[in-house]
Amino acid sequence: MKKTLTIVLSLAMALLLGVVFINCGGSDDNNDTCPAKCGEGKECCEACPCAQGTCNAEGVCETAGDCCPDAPAGQIQIDIDGMIKDASTGQGAQVHVAAISPMDALTSDSPELLSETDSDANGVFHLGCYDVSNVALGAVVLTDDSPMDGTGGTFFPTGTGVKGWTTNDEKVCVDNAVGFAVPNTIIGALDQLPDVSAADDGLVMGLVVDASGNPVEGAVIKKQDGDNWVDLGSIYYPSADFSDMSGTATAVTGMFVIPGAQVAGLTVIHAEKTGMTFDTAQVAGKSGFCFFALVPELSE
Repeated sequence: MKKTLTIVLSLAMALLLGVVFINCGGSDDNNDTCPAKCGEGKECCEACPCAQGTCNAEGVCETAGDCCPDAPAGQIQIDIDGMIKDASTGQGAQVHVAAISPMDALTSDSPELLSETDSDANGVFHLGCYDVSNVALGAVVLTDDSPMDGTGGTFFPTGTGVKGWTTNDEKVCVDNAVGFAVPNTIIGALDQLPDVSAADDGLVMGLVVDASGNPVEGAVIKKQDGDNWVDLGSIYYPSADFSDMSGTATAVTGMFVIPGAQVAGLTVIHAEKTGMTFDTAQVAGKSGFCFFALVPELSE
């Protein structure tokens, strides 16, 4: 179990921290010097945000609809390109891949599959253009066996957030997305923890990271209860080598595991550590589903 969970830890960190998208939202940080800051031929980058829209992987400002020009009138469409990795090996996983809405990922037992495909033998996938006009919060990539078989087979249904948005201008195509497929062997190991029943209650795994994307040690996860932040009834903070699950705060890995029964309804969580302020994340335990959550430090 220790070896298996250590693999999960290292890959989850690499994958989640790798899924970082540059959101360019209206700053006027010396846009006239963008080529000097970002490289010749690029009109935007982290140091030089777009005046409007979102900076894509090629350093071009995109606004909603640019990437799917054949979308029917009235629709905002995006597509998603990326790779799925097997959480037990770090290699590409050949699985079924579907785009679902974050709310479906958090709450629905039968999420609507907005776009579907199979990844190839190297884990590479392309989800064709689909309508996100009425999709709130962002995009989640769902992985499972092909054909999808729920909790059976080789892989456990797992959702990875690959893009977030708050406005229509931020609804743009996603390049170099990384999701992962969690084998049922790993789920079986996690099921040995008290209070964890992935098939019945689901589970939430996540990372606390600082503003630079580095794992945060010594953080505690709380859930919102009205105007207060309170302790979860059960949560696990694995030690760095996963030999001990009795920690009272995140280890150097920044990782936490929440039994699904502790977040049976839509729950807002955040992290607390002296001298740091963290963003919130919405999570929920859902039977037969593993949800990964990133809890980042708020940038000043």
